[in-house]
Amino acid sequence: MNNRPRLPFCFVLLLLLWRVARVHADEDTVGWLREYYREDGDRMKVDTDTANMDMGLTSNLRLNVNVVADTISGSTPTGAPPQTQWVFPTFNNYYQASYGQAYGALYGQFTNANQIYVDNNLETYQQMTNQAAQFAHAGAPTVASNNATASYHSLTNSPNYRKNTVPLTYLHDYRNAVSIGLPFTYGRQIFSPSFAWSEESDYVSRAFAFNESLYFNNKNTMLTFGWACNMDQVRDDTRTWVDKHSDDFLLGLVQIMGKNSYLTVNGTVGNETGYLADPYRGVMLISTNALQQNPNDASMYPEVRPRHRTKGIMDISWTQYIPPLHGSLESDYRYFEDTWGTFAQTVDMHWHQKIGKKLVASFGFRYYYQTAADFYAVDFTRLPDVYSADYRCSEFETFGYSLKLSYRVLRFLSLDASYMRYTMRGLDGVTSQSAYPQANVYSLGMRLWF
Repeated sequence: MNNRPRLPFCFVLLLLLWRVARVHADEDTVGWLREYYREDGDRMKVDTDTANMDMGLTSNLRLNVNVVADTISGSTPTGAPPQTQWVFPTFNNYYQASYGQAYGALYGQFTNANQIYVDNNLETYQQMTNQAAQFAHAGAPTVASNNATASYHSLTNSPNYRKNTVPLTYLHDYRNAVSIGLPFTYGRQIFSPSFAWSEESDYVSRAFAFNESLYFNNKNTMLTFGWACNMDQVRDDTRTWVDKHSDDFLLGLVQIMGKNSYLTVNGTVGNETGYLADPYRGVMLISTNALQQNPNDASMYPEVRPRHRTKGIMDISWTQYIPPLHGSLESDYRYFEDTWGTFAQTVDMHWHQKIGKKLVASFGFRYYYQTAADFYAVDFTRLPDVYSADYRCSEFETFGYSLKLSYRVLRFLSLDASYMRYTMRGLDGVTSQSAYPQANVYSLGMRLWF
């Protein structure tokens, strides 16, 4: 069901809430952002509207609200390799099958036609079956050859018979999401409980989180402890609702290193259980016992991933302001590892340049690399206990190049526009490069300051 008309109403609601509480806030904001994600080759398209608000309710209590509406449509890989790698029936396969069918059919016709001679004892059953066998043996090859030729030509004349890109499947969905946070300051501590909810046709998520931050060392150091819990429900490959649960624990440190720089270090440990597979991804058996009869529709088995995963993340970032250049550099390194055999590294760099009094230009570069999960393969000769051919579980790297412009039109109004080019490249030498998307991401937004 299309729920996108709800977003303008939610945006108005945020404005009304702001008017109720603006008297308590030092600096309240209300914003809106429209983002367009477009993959090359007319694949996936995602349109996202986001309305957000940050306002003070009292001198110690603030309210953060985010409302998101997504429209998702387009084509995405199924997990099958390109048709050039499928095991299709050969002419001999068709001939052997047709010969058995033709022989049985001809033999049956002959014996049925000669049943009267057996009933009248004019011919022995043995003589009759011998004649039937000779007749079938003489006629079956021609029938089988004609049938096999027709079937083989029908297969090889299909435009997908030797297609060199991965098969795609079309999908269309909507997602609505809301998150609410209530950070509360008490002395040197900040308590931040939050709740988030999102819903799609096949996925419902409910998340709770609580962070506690403590300032000390003359407010030059902040230590944060956090916990987040997701209680999700997913439709599996049989369209049955099943559970998915995760817990994440955070320990973070922010240290001011000088009047123009600070260091942030975060460590996270997480645990996931339940249905962790993708219901729209499958795997293909590459063997003579799993011949692909239809080049337009792969015969596949739903993927099966482990039902448990533990992960660890370490994130280190440095922010440095350079007064002579009127700009600042944000650099970030992130390391990820899990019990699926995957480890990943991310480097993220952003330069924010102030131009004049009202314009800020931000230039970004992001690099990501990950190894393949232990259970990933392009094709399988037999099915192990857990398996996946989802390209997102393979070894790959991504690059992101971005530009963002922020313009303060008035004291209380700013406008934002951004562009990012995103590319993904497989590194295992086996997975088809056509599985990996390349995309352009555009966004336009505005923010009111009070």
